[in-house]
Amino acid sequence: MPRQPAKPRPSPRRSPGRPGRPEAGQPGQRERILDAATGLFSRHGVAGTPVKAIATQAGVTPALVHYYFSDRELLLDAVVEEKLQPLIGGVFTAAAGDTEPIAMLVGIAGRLIRAAAATPWFPGLWIREVASDDGTLRERVLGRFALQRAGALSAPLAAAIAAGKLNPQLEPALVMPSLVGLTLLPLATTHIWRQLPGAEAVDTEALVRHVSALLTQGLAPAPATRGRKAKNSPESP
Repeated sequence: MPRQPAKPRPSPRRSPGRPGRPEAGQPGQRERILDAATGLFSRHGVAGTPVKAIATQAGVTPALVHYYFSDRELLLDAVVEEKLQPLIGGVFTAAAGDTEPIAMLVGIAGRLIRAAAATPWFPGLWIREVASDDGTLRERVLGRFALQRAGALSAPLAAAIAAGKLNPQLEPALVMPSLVGLTLLPLATTHIWRQLPGAEAVDTEALVRHVSALLTQGLAPAPATRGRKAKNSPESP
């Protein structure tokens, strides 16, 4: 009896995804994952943020997080290159037009405060994962752009000090770390100093004015104020 040819098997059908579960490739999906990771890293640290938490925050599955970022190192690279580096670049690029050192530093401080206030994840992420000795992002940030940005200002600052345009007691290598401390630390510790009397009235622009005053006048009163006080003092002729 002749052998009957085998009937062709029906091609397998792809089972539809579960209702409400997003599939890969939807617009904005990768950005949501990156935003979720950045925010969680800022609040809980890189080590304290599992992939599942990132997926939940972004409204996707852990498998989709791995689809866009196949390992944790790629995710950290993306946070540095797509979140931190453009923000810092915008702050310093605008400084290229400032020829006076004080105006340059005040401008950098103001832009850094406003940029950090507009991206609430930035101060916490910087203090936790860059400034800390064991920060996970530290070597990436320092090696890729932070040291280069700060180092490029060391020679102009040293020249300005030598020319008498800045306080001769300043150390050029400490100017930028001091500026970062004046700007990012208050924003990262808002939950602490907000409890002080009168602190509830301090907004972004008030912080900009405060830091600008420290950079230009220090803690001493402005010259005009000192002159008025001397004129009106009992010892004045």
